[in-house]
Amino acid sequence: MEKVAYCPAGHSSNDFLYSDNKNFIYYGNCSLCTKERFIQEFKTWSSGNANIDKIIQESQVKSIYEMFHWIPYDNFQNIEHIADGGHGSVYSAKIKNGIKWQWNFIKQDWEYRFSSNIALKEIKNSRYDIAEFLKMIKIVNTYEYIANYYGISKNPSTQNFIFVMDLFNDDLHNYLTKTFWNLMWEEKLEILVSVTTGLEILHAKNLVHCALHSGNILNLASRGPNIYLDLCTLEDDLILNANEKNNKIYGSIPYIPPEVLRGSKFTMEGDIYSFGGIMYEVITAQRPFADQAHDTYLMIDICNGVRPKVPDFMLNWIPKWYLDLMYRCWSDDPSKRPTADELYNLFREISNNLFYYMMDNDVMRQFKIADENQNNTSKSQKQELFELFSHSNKLHPQSCYISRCIHTFHGMHDLLEEIKSGKSSDPNLLSIKFNTHNIDEEAEI
Repeated sequence: MEKVAYCPAGHSSNDFLYSDNKNFIYYGNCSLCTKERFIQEFKTWSSGNANIDKIIQESQVKSIYEMFHWIPYDNFQNIEHIADGGHGSVYSAKIKNGIKWQWNFIKQDWEYRFSSNIALKEIKNSRYDIAEFLKMIKIVNTYEYIANYYGISKNPSTQNFIFVMDLFNDDLHNYLTKTFWNLMWEEKLEILVSVTTGLEILHAKNLVHCALHSGNILNLASRGPNIYLDLCTLEDDLILNANEKNNKIYGSIPYIPPEVLRGSKFTMEGDIYSFGGIMYEVITAQRPFADQAHDTYLMIDICNGVRPKVPDFMLNWIPKWYLDLMYRCWSDDPSKRPTADELYNLFREISNNLFYYMMDNDVMRQFKIADENQNNTSKSQKQELFELFSHSNKLHPQSCYISRCIHTFHGMHDLLEEIKSGKSSDPNLLSIKFNTHNIDEEAEI
């Protein structure tokens, strides 16, 4: 007969805490005691926003694996500024003791976790809906390949809310810039498998990312690339308003699909178009359209089918299979783009075959030849090619890879001809200059 453990409060391991989890008791920890302790402490804190309080409290009652925490600002130590952006600023910090995890009924005190450095993202955009974003986070917060959020705080000086999350080493763009010439296809595919895994999770949960680009792929040494959620939203909300047109959107023009530039809602298929830009960056270490102004004229080109060009000297390092797949992601027809699930399965299969050296078909032979061609390029040749490529793709002063307010063609319908004729200024070009210090920009971590 199974032995039943009890805590001093009389809870047994046969008690149910959640609909699908039994109460557990071990080493002085009781999950029911933990739940009750959190409930007792509800009256000791408030974020100042009833909706946010409710979301945090529900998460602490539901499951120990999906908890958000209200973390008082004075719990943070060694706060150091990392970067400024549109929605706010990012800092690194440590938390005194860590984050509350479980109540120990023997010690009559909390046990803590996560005492290492964390990131604080202070939201300065007053129009940013914190409560809605927390609802999105709740859906996928425990999944690998998605950036984890541990709680929320508030800066007493500014009264701005702060997300407490993992501190990442780099974003994908900076990582590729540093490591590109040493990356072989096995490593490149591992990156793409990680990103498509995260994207597949989001889409399976009916979430659309809406702002997928290399600045929102964050790299943690122990876990590899993770997707930062950014402007993520439920597809059901988008479908309900599908017939409405957008006059303005937020994003970075090179990653925005043509249908959205025209004014349509963002969809899962739009995320796949954005992923095509990540595929391009993985094979070139350059962001799409880096050498062009990110203005209405670029939007016109994209809607007319223009896509980023891979340099000729790199073509023999890239399998034709890969290029064909990238251009499928960039299809002007959303229905012709692959799904996140299809992309994951394709990259996973190729990655496994490379790992086990299974070169028994044409596609795998393409990858083998591509690696051999890159290996056979001397270090001096690579350096010369890289300098040539970097010079020819020098970042245009009017390019912008931070998400910002973009006027769609639907919103500019009456103004478009005047822009083309030069009678009116291009609002998309002006907004780049204006938004350099505007709080409506989207920060990259």
